[in-house]
Amino acid sequence: MSLFAILFLSDLWAAPSPGIEEHAASVTQVIFPLINFLIFFYLIKRFLLPMIKAHLRTRREEIVAALGEADESKRNAESMIRDYRARLSRMEEEAKKLREMFRAEGEREKAKLLREAEELAAKVRADADFLAEQELKLARQKVREEIARLAQAAAQKVIQDHLTPADQKRLVEEFLSGVGQQ
Repeated sequence: MSLFAILFLSDLWAAPSPGIEEHAASVTQVIFPLINFLIFFYLIKRFLLPMIKAHLRTRREEIVAALGEADESKRNAESMIRDYRARLSRMEEEAKKLREMFRAEGEREKAKLLREAEELAAKVRADADFLAEQELKLARQKVREEIARLAQAAAQKVIQDHLTPADQKRLVEEFLSGVGQQ
């Protein structure tokens, strides 16, 4: 609605009720309010309207800038979401690769430990066999020595029991002549 239509409607609204006597408006009653209105309208148009326009323009620029920043923030957030999703998918893949790598490393380590354990067991068996053989040789040597000692003791007893002084003299002479010839 235009400003003039509002003014005329306000005049109708402010009209006196129908039961009251009506007088015709005088020229001064119409012209002075009209001049007053035109002055008021001029002051509003000259001073207030530019301030309102400037305020609305800056407000519009602020809103446009805020919308631009919001749009930029939205794009940044969407970009970050895409990056995080890509990282997450890569992390899942990397975790899977790491699990496979650790599993393979564990299998290699297991095989290495089994191989080392088998080598150690073979070495322990070889050492045990060697020690058993050495113990057997030592036991045989001790048995031989014991047999030789017993045989010597038995021979000495037999000789002492059956050797006469004449036999003893003859043995000493044979020994001395054998030593003298050498």
